[in-house]
Amino acid sequence: MYYVVIFVSIVALVLLLSWYIKKNSRKGAGTQKISQMTKSVNCPLCNSVLLVGEDLYSRVYRPMTVPDQRCTISGCPHCFPKCEEGVKRICPVCHKEVPVKDGQLIARLFNKSVGKKHVIIIGCSNCCGFRK
Repeated sequence: MYYVVIFVSIVALVLLLSWYIKKNSRKGAGTQKISQMTKSVNCPLCNSVLLVGEDLYSRVYRPMTVPDQRCTISGCPHCFPKCEEGVKRICPVCHKEVPVKDGQLIARLFNKSVGKKHVIIIGCSNCCGFRK
């Protein structure tokens, strides 16, 4: 009789522990999805939402020691090197279409000593008068 009581209590403890783990794993997955959705980043050229792992094609010019650097942004995987169907590359400054082949955004990259880097878009290669 003593062994039966111990066996039943162990089974109940295992079931209770597995229920608790499932309940907490569901909470964690839901909060992770919500936090990923709120941290969405859009491409400054085509305004496409960048998924996790998608990056902008950009180039930062030297010198690296100054707090303000020149930067060019070519686009994201949706609009560079080939534009997807229905995607338009529009300059956020002059609101004209930016060509895929030789068009890019000109920006200034500010390297802060604390926190994230900050980018200010000056314009596109057409409205800034910059040509390759």
